[in-house]
Amino acid sequence: MKKELEQALEQARQGQARETAKIVEWIKSLPRDEGGVFDLSSMEDGQEVKRVLYPVYAAYETECNKKEGYPDILCQMRVMDARLQEHYDMREAAVYMDMTLGTLAYIDQQIYEYYRELMDLYKKNVRRFIREFYGESEPGAGEELTGEAQAMFRENVRQACKEHILLEDKYGIYC
Repeated sequence: MKKELEQALEQARQGQARETAKIVEWIKSLPRDEGGVFDLSSMEDGQEVKRVLYPVYAAYETECNKKEGYPDILCQMRVMDARLQEHYDMREAAVYMDMTLGTLAYIDQQIYEYYRELMDLYKKNVRRFIREFYGESEPGAGEELTGEAQAMFRENVRQACKEHILLEDKYGIYC
């Protein structure tokens, strides 16, 4: 499924609405949980799918659907953020930030309130991740800061600095 979503993302980037519409219709038809968030629990690679699904949805809405799905995207992001804040886990936080940054790349900056809110959610989680998992230690110190989640976080911060979402002077040490 991840491969199909990545292909759809490329098609949406190129404005190929007809080619992307099928996968986006599938996305929109996904079951939703009680919070209105796409329920990916039945998929064996749900976390990986989530990281690509929302950027595809945002790219399609931006390039092919006149941004009509932005309210739905932000509503789901708010709910996922609230759930994450209740049970803050390193892996879940890294996946959420990766998904959020990927989605942010396709939200039109001219629709400022949506772009800004998503950027604020992302930055809030970067700060909390640093506070929770780095604390006073130097970046990279400690056994608990090794592994896939930390690598995902570091790559994510590197990308955010490159795209000027985060200040490299302040967050570059976490790359």
